[in-house]
Amino acid sequence: MKKTLSIFLLSVLLFLLAACGNDGSGGTEEADGMGGTEAEGSGESEEDSLDLDVEQAAGEAPQDFSFGSATVGGLWYTLSGAMGEGISELYPNSSVTVVEGGSISNLIGLGEGLYPIGFSNGQTVPEALEGIRDFEEPVENVSTLATLYPNVMHIIVPESSDIESVLDLAGKRVSPGIKGYSGELAFIDILEAVGMDYDDLEHIEYTGTAEAGDLMRDGHIDAFVGMLAAPVPTVQELDTTLGVRLIPLEEDVVEGLNELNPGYLEHTIEGGTYSGIEEDVLTTAGYTVLLANNELIDEDVGYELTKMIVENAGQWSQLSSTLDVFDAEYSVENNVGPLHPGAERYYEEIGALQE
Repeated sequence: MKKTLSIFLLSVLLFLLAACGNDGSGGTEEADGMGGTEAEGSGESEEDSLDLDVEQAAGEAPQDFSFGSATVGGLWYTLSGAMGEGISELYPNSSVTVVEGGSISNLIGLGEGLYPIGFSNGQTVPEALEGIRDFEEPVENVSTLATLYPNVMHIIVPESSDIESVLDLAGKRVSPGIKGYSGELAFIDILEAVGMDYDDLEHIEYTGTAEAGDLMRDGHIDAFVGMLAAPVPTVQELDTTLGVRLIPLEEDVVEGLNELNPGYLEHTIEGGTYSGIEEDVLTTAGYTVLLANNELIDEDVGYELTKMIVENAGQWSQLSSTLDVFDAEYSVENNVGPLHPGAERYYEEIGALQE
């Protein structure tokens, strides 16, 4: 009876964490990642079709291997399912469960020892470490295994718009994304960096990316914002049918954002990413990171997990071209926060991290 009650209470806690902390990160295009979905028609998921190079490991991994992810239908969920298959091959005695969460709730769950590993956004990590914004106290027992790909700040306007800079958004109708999501929080930081806030805008419309695209096409909003993995399907479609531009950030704004939060890293959306936009666009990005609880994942297991993740990089990129950039050097170069001791040992061993 006590065991049944404990399982029930744990289930309730996991549900509440997902409900109150889910910023949707990586869940769908409306959130912070590409909308990677399962393969259609064949009845076989994309992760089932991967050919992972994994050998059983000797480390003592947790038996209950909960993986903090995001909602069904997005890249985080698909990627965690595929990585979960690799973990099951590494540790046959462990039971891997993908938990629908989000950037904030995953970090809370990791800190409380509910998840051995989980995804989050790079700009959320410093907030957790400092115990600010959505974190009532610092999360001190979490570190990074791998940095995977960028979620890029997009500020989209119609091609015919008179908006040329962030300052030009004054008096305009803007969708900053869904309230409380990472993209909206980043947009607030960008406005503050140029001396503005929501009061300077004519109207705020909280929507997902696809709905924002419809509103722009119908002339109901002047701009929309998202922290999204490029290229974004909605922006690609609007680029073809409506014609759009991307508003760049000034260099001092990008630098200021990084000083505010080291998880905001300078990023350039290269010309040609969207067919109608030929020039490079300076912006900022937060990166999808794979984190571990330091008590549940010891150094040996952290080493084995990082090795499996990095050495199967080509398999993950089959799930989405967003992951084409990922390798050991990329992971180290874009890391935010402390590396897990096992990850640090692996990166040093292969020469990606200098001692």
